[in-house]
Amino acid sequence: MTTTTTTWTCSELLRGESSKSYALIIVNQPIRSDLLEEAWKSAKITLCADGGANRYLPDIVKGDFDSIRDDVRLYYTSHDVRVIQDKDEYSTDLMKCIAEVPEDYALVLLGGLSGRVDQTVHTMSLLHKLHREIYVLDGESFAWLLRETCGILPVGIDSARVKTKGLKWDTENPLVTIETDRPVIWTCEIRSPL
Repeated sequence: MTTTTTTWTCSELLRGESSKSYALIIVNQPIRSDLLEEAWKSAKITLCADGGANRYLPDIVKGDFDSIRDDVRLYYTSHDVRVIQDKDEYSTDLMKCIAEVPEDYALVLLGGLSGRVDQTVHTMSLLHKLHREIYVLDGESFAWLLRETCGILPVGIDSARVKTKGLKWDTENPLVTIETDRPVIWTCEIRSPL
């Protein structure tokens, strides 16, 4: 059996820095302003899923527009933001936004782990279904899917063998090693201040 090691880090994202191409997608849920600000600085592309944000000017607003206010839509249009209405009933506003992002970009979803249970489950399901690097920031939590080489939370699968090294409450060395035989979701607390 060949072991593949992948290093995943979120520190640059939470500091508003970027060495890779991130696309930030803001969903229509309450958002911590400090997280929004830092993630916004890290992103090369910014999108709002329908009525996802009213604070910054994104590059694209896309959705079925069942929850964006008319005045907000007009505001975006008047400021040269691409506003794309997509009435496809077989995809969510989040899925519609993801379709606009080039495959070589990591996705950062701001929101999606709180609020309605169906939307939270949908977000977690997308982590499994899409074969992309996806980070989800929401209030006090940060989650992403780590493929078979590491992970913690076996959601949506019947079982997983998980072995960890380096997990402590207060780590001096923030390196955690995790091995698993199935994809599982990793989640951790975001401490304030960033």
